[in-house]
Amino acid sequence: MAALALKSSHTEQRAVVHLLWAKGHNTSAIHSEMRPVYGDKCFMRPAIHASCKKFACGRESIDDKKRPGWHVVATTDAMTATINKFVWSDRCMSISDTVHHTGISRHSMHRIQSKIISNFQRFVLCGCQNS
Repeated sequence: MAALALKSSHTEQRAVVHLLWAKGHNTSAIHSEMRPVYGDKCFMRPAIHASCKKFACGRESIDDKKRPGWHVVATTDAMTATINKFVWSDRCMSISDTVHHTGISRHSMHRIQSKIISNFQRFVLCGCQNS
């Protein structure tokens, strides 16, 4: 039988693991049932084992836990628009000045500027510039 290889989230697969664990299946049996459905995207046995262990210890939620740390704000469309406006206001501005002004990392700045440049090149190449 061919694998269906469904697109799935970790939450969905964790829900399947939780259901099969609640039915009394062991890690290998759970993996054997999930593998034909999820294909290469299926959880590996160690991940299934870790989920089963968490469920056995009392975990009820199948959602990812919130983790402390930096929120991803650097490459949002709003930040890209802000940087685009800032760069176009003074095109001689250095990356260091832009990083200092916006407070994001150099790596994020490079990614955003690459995105801005590629959008500008697409704009020019399609003949959309104002005459």
